[in-house]
Amino acid sequence: MRSTCSPPPPRFPLVAGLVLAAFLFLAPRFAQAAEKMAVLILGASEMDTTLADNVTEMVIAAVARRGGVEVAGKEEFRARLGVTSDRRAQACLEEIACVGRTAVSLGVRRLVTGTVGTRGSQFLFSLNLHDVEAGRVENRVFRLVEGSLDNLIRAIEKGCDQLFSPKIEPGRIQVTTDPPGARVSVDHAYLGVTPLISGTLIPGSHRVRVESDGRFPWTSTVEVRSGQELGINLTEANLPARRRWPSYVTYGTGGLALGALATGGFLGVLSQVNPSGDTRQAAQRDLQQKERLATGSTVAFIAGGALAIVSAAIFASFTDDILGGEAD
Repeated sequence: MRSTCSPPPPRFPLVAGLVLAAFLFLAPRFAQAAEKMAVLILGASEMDTTLADNVTEMVIAAVARRGGVEVAGKEEFRARLGVTSDRRAQACLEEIACVGRTAVSLGVRRLVTGTVGTRGSQFLFSLNLHDVEAGRVENRVFRLVEGSLDNLIRAIEKGCDQLFSPKIEPGRIQVTTDPPGARVSVDHAYLGVTPLISGTLIPGSHRVRVESDGRFPWTSTVEVRSGQELGINLTEANLPARRRWPSYVTYGTGGLALGALATGGFLGVLSQVNPSGDTRQAAQRDLQQKERLATGSTVAFIAGGALAIVSAAIFASFTDDILGGEAD
């Protein structure tokens, strides 16, 4: 008697079921990944209505190219505003409450609005990116364009890129010193004396220098972050006092060296004058005097040279104390 074995149940229904379950689980997540936005550019006057419609289409295309965005139709946007004229629509878009109601009815979180108009041979347009949830305008762009429509198209494309670029908030630097009254420079520009809060600075690296009379300066490259205030508090340890005696000794010995060299030169000139005298003895005495002058000149030159060497050596050893260079 031959035994028979039933074939294993097919696995396809199980696999298909898992795929279907995964799709049903992930589909809402993929659907939520695309942000829905709305775009509407209004004309500055009734004559600019057609131009505004064309610019709206250009901005919609620029927004769509960014990917991950679903753009609501402009006619739907106009209908949800509940107004018939561009002027009344513009008035509505300038009110936060009206913008919020429109965004909720459209189901969007952000809106791109703006105006466009002509002035002679110039085009003027503005773009605003509204964050409805935060109740604020994320970014603004305004352009005055000279020339043809091609120039306007290029300007709108660049404006859209800037509109969606992260807005860079400037930073500041606050400097305090003990003792106060130190001079502060940022990037070689003098700002004032401490305590000091700088004006707005572009985020990034900046060179700060703090100087005080009789003290070594403090210099450092600091990192200013966007929208933040960097505090710098310097004490006497950061601005150590400079030694005063090297300056006195350097300039004192230098002055003495110049005096000695000048004296040696003067005595040397006198020693070179021809001896004079009516008698042999008088001439002999004059010659001896000139020899003493020559000896004095030599001594003065030697002393001047030695003093000059001392002055130069002290200057080289204590240059920072004398000129106020950086502290070690």
